Amino acid sequence: MPCYILAATMSSSPLLASDITFEEKQTALAFALNSDSLNRSDRLRSLLQYLCQVEFSDGPNRITEYDIAVSALGRRRDFSPLEDSAVRSRTYELRQKLEKLYAVEATEYPIRIEIPKGSYRPKFYRVTASVHSPPVPAIASIAEHPPFETMQAEVKTEAKATSRPVWLRAMLAFVAGILVTLFLVAVVTRHSASTNALRNAEGSSRWTPELHALWAPMLSGSRPLLVTFETRLFVEVGPIAVRDPNIENIHDVEASKPIMDVKRLFHVPEVYEARRYADFSVANALFSISQMLASHGVMAKAIRSADLTDPEVHASNLILLGKPGAYFGIRNVNPDSANFVFDKNRRLKNVHPRPGEQALYAKTQDQAVSGGMTTEYGVIRFTLGPEKDQHILTIVSAESELFWPLGQYLTQPTYAKELVDHLRLPSGQLPKSFEVVVKAEFRGDNLVNISYITHRTLDEMNR
Repeated sequence: MPCYILAATMSSSPLLASDITFEEKQTALAFALNSDSLNRSDRLRSLLQYLCQVEFSDGPNRITEYDIAVSALGRRRDFSPLEDSAVRSRTYELRQKLEKLYAVEATEYPIRIEIPKGSYRPKFYRVTASVHSPPVPAIASIAEHPPFETMQAEVKTEAKATSRPVWLRAMLAFVAGILVTLFLVAVVTRHSASTNALRNAEGSSRWTPELHALWAPMLSGSRPLLVTFETRLFVEVGPIAVRDPNIENIHDVEASKPIMDVKRLFHVPEVYEARRYADFSVANALFSISQMLASHGVMAKAIRSADLTDPEVHASNLILLGKPGAYFGIRNVNPDSANFVFDKNRRLKNVHPRPGEQALYAKTQDQAVSGGMTTEYGVIRFTLGPEKDQHILTIVSAESELFWPLGQYLTQPTYAKELVDHLRLPSGQLPKSFEVVVKAEFRGDNLVNISYITHRTLDEMNR
């Protein structure tokens, strides 16, 4: 079945060449950095540039995972490769992007870069064409290319079109049309049914005293407000993108039976990471938060978690939306230090249950109720950040659809009053750090209720 043209099908063979000049290597690097395959990811561009520049300058010196994390990925100085796999994950992703670059976009480019498996040292190859290959374009001399630091995105090659039979194109278009239609119907249905259920709870959209008390720490001081959210892992397999909700790291893809089944179906030797999609529920939560903040004249910046840099972590008040463990490594966000944590089965564990409290809050489904009733649990965690007068609000859920209810709970006056009434200390003030368990109930796909379950006031000494 036709699919992406891969390196194994090319009519040329890459050979490691010791006679590749420094100027040719620089030009090959600039070409890769400016390619369509890499121009959407500043992180991967930064990683490739760093690895190549170290190779150019240090020769045989060893490239360490720590140096890559701090210098190329913006990680903190206390980065630990044992606790954070960012370097390995990003290098795996970069390796696949380079393979895709030369397999699809630039099949005839003569100088190629490879990151061998098990190594961080880039290798440069010269491709020698076979007798049946089309002529290989001559590489421009270094005189025609300024140094990399000032080079603009002028060297680009159009991706080679992948021909597909008419029946395959028609089938894919038909399936895509069905999926888009179903998505739009689900969005309209959920919005219509849930609006009536929540109208009374939402009350006035004005900035109430409870909302002010809840959000004042996030808006105090001179720190900008940064909202960051996870993008789901999709995998490009041949002509389509697929997702296994049980994996979020590209290096786990080989353990996914559904993805491997699709890979075999399309007869492709490689798959590629794609993080261009966010959950619909996350988008709703972002909208609720931004709408509430705008009513108070506050503007916030929103970025993907994959693009969050260490300087931004330390400079901003943060609102983090993500699955359990998504922001492991940010101090005071480590789920291992929390009172409410999700286990591997996506159940919320009450680490120190009080009398009358459940030890475990698990997703339940009651089919006896008309339309089916589903109950899910999420956590809202408010902590002090690693810097002075810095605050972090973390919205955590193991279920994708729960971010919208959690966003509602933090931004609607009626819910804010319920939350503040539970959190208020005998002094009348709110605790500086706390965790709250929130329950959301759905009938079918429609949200019908959001409610407080329990909370903990965190020890300020955990800063």
